[in-house]
Amino acid sequence: MTLNNIGVPEDFEDSVGSRPSSRPVLPRGYHCAVTWGIPTEYGGMTNSLLHRSRAFVQEAGAAVDILTFEWSEDYDEIRCELEVAGELVPGLTLRNLWEELGQLTEAQLNTATPGKNVKGEFSAIGEEEDFTDEVSGGLLRRRIRYAGDQKTLLQVDYFRPDGSLLVADRRDVQAKGIAGGRLVTLCGLDGRPVASWSQVSALYLFWLDLVVAGRQSFMIVDSKSAANFMTRYRRDNVVTMHVVHNSHLASRAVPPYGELSPSRRYVFERLGSFDSIVFLTASQKKDVDLLLDSPGNACVIPNSRFLPPVSSPERGHDPELGVILGSLTTRKRLEDAVSALGLARSSSGMDFNLKIYGKGPEEASLRDLIADQDLGEVVTLPGYSASARQEFERASFTLLSSKLAVQGLVLIEAMSVGCIPIAYDVPYGPADIIDDGVNGFLVKAGDVQAMADVIVRLRTMEPTAMEELRLQAVAKSKTFSDEAATERWGAEMRAAADHKLSAALDRKINAAMEPQKV
Repeated sequence: MTLNNIGVPEDFEDSVGSRPSSRPVLPRGYHCAVTWGIPTEYGGMTNSLLHRSRAFVQEAGAAVDILTFEWSEDYDEIRCELEVAGELVPGLTLRNLWEELGQLTEAQLNTATPGKNVKGEFSAIGEEEDFTDEVSGGLLRRRIRYAGDQKTLLQVDYFRPDGSLLVADRRDVQAKGIAGGRLVTLCGLDGRPVASWSQVSALYLFWLDLVVAGRQSFMIVDSKSAANFMTRYRRDNVVTMHVVHNSHLASRAVPPYGELSPSRRYVFERLGSFDSIVFLTASQKKDVDLLLDSPGNACVIPNSRFLPPVSSPERGHDPELGVILGSLTTRKRLEDAVSALGLARSSSGMDFNLKIYGKGPEEASLRDLIADQDLGEVVTLPGYSASARQEFERASFTLLSSKLAVQGLVLIEAMSVGCIPIAYDVPYGPADIIDDGVNGFLVKAGDVQAMADVIVRLRTMEPTAMEELRLQAVAKSKTFSDEAATERWGAEMRAAADHKLSAALDRKINAAMEPQKV
C-alpha cells in the first residue's frame, strides 16, 4: 500500500470528487456492510442492509461482504435460508468473526498486537470446574462457566473444529468466581496465548484488519451495537459510514432538543469518529444538526426498493382489505391499528378486514384485544411470511401506527403496487415519503379516531379519485428506486473519502504548526 504525503493511500485520490461518466457507480475498493448478526426472523434494519448490499451487486457490479460478529452455530443454515429467499445472491457473501478466527494460520494469529496495561492471568476452564459444554455435529464449540447462582456468566472458551482452544473470554479477572474485569485471550494453534486484551472489541478490530488486508475499503456500519466499537476503527485506507436506522432520541423525547436515547448516546457523542453519518431522512439530519455540533460529515440517503413494473397498479385492490407488515412489539403500537379498524367498522357500518403479518412478544396481548373488541373474524395474525409483501397488491390500504418509523421501507413497498398508506405522522419517516392526500394519508400520532376516519374516507372515494391516488403512490415510490439510491451511495462514498483526506491534511498542517520540542 502506497501512502501519499499526508498518510492516506494514493488510490483514495481516485475516489473523491464528482464522478465522470467513465467512473463506476461505486468507487473502486473493497465494499462491506458491518452488523452484529443476522437473526432468523429479521426486521427493518437487517432487511435494509441486505437489500442495499444486493443493490450494490446488481446495480453497480460491486462484490459486497456482510461482516458479522455474533456467535452462532448456524451460519451455514442462515446462508442457505437467505439464498433460498433470494436475499444472498452471487457476489454477496455472509462472513462471521468466529468462523474465520478458527481458520486462521499461525502466521495470521501472530500478527495480533497485545493490549496495553492488561490485567489478569490467562486460564482455560479446567476439567475440575463446573461448566457447560456446547456441542454441535459432535464437536465441542464452546465451554461456559457460571458463578454459583448459575446465572452470572464468568467465562466462555471457544474452540476450533480440531478441538484446540481458540479464545478464552474471562469475566472474573479481579477475583476468581466473582464477576469483575475482563480478559480476552486469542490462542495459537497449540492452544497457548498469542495476545490478550481487556476488551473484546480489540479482537473484533484485529479480525477487521485481516479482512481488509490493507485494501482501500468502504465499510457501511448498520448495527448500533457494532457502531459502538466501530468508533475505534480508524484506518487510513478505510472509509467508515454509519447508517442511523432509527430515532436517536429517547422514548417520549420531543425533537429536536430531546434527550438522546441511551443506546445511541455513546456513538452520537463520537459522530466525528466516522467518515460519514448517513441519515434516512432530511428531517432527522436537520434535527441532529440542531441538537449537536455537527462534524460536517452527515448526509441523507433514503432506503430503496427494487420496483418492478406493475400492470395497472390502480386496479385489483380489495376495498375492504388492509395489510400490515411488521414485528409485533410495543414500538409498533398495533393496538391502535386494530382499534382504528374496529372504529371504522362501527362508525360506518361497512365491512373492513385487516391482516397483520409478523411475530413478536405482543402477539398474545393483540389476540386478547382482538377478542375483546369482537374482531376475531375480521382481524387476523397469520404470523411471519416471506411472501407477505405480495398481499399489498391485493390490499386497498396499509396502516402504520408506530411510535417511531424512520423512513419505513414497508410504506414504499406498499405504495409501489398502489396500496395506500395511512400513517401516524411520527418524527423521521412517513412525512418524508407521503404527501398527505396526494399519494397517501398522514394523521396525528396517537389519534385512533382520525385513522379510522381516513379508512372510511378511502372506502368512499370516487373511483377516478381512487385510481389517481394509487397512481400517485406508485409514482412517489419510484423516487426510492435501487438505481437512484446506489448512485447516491457512490457520490456519498466519494464525499466521505474526500472528507477523510481533508481531515488528514488538517491534522498534518496542525502538527506542523505546533511548537517543536527542543
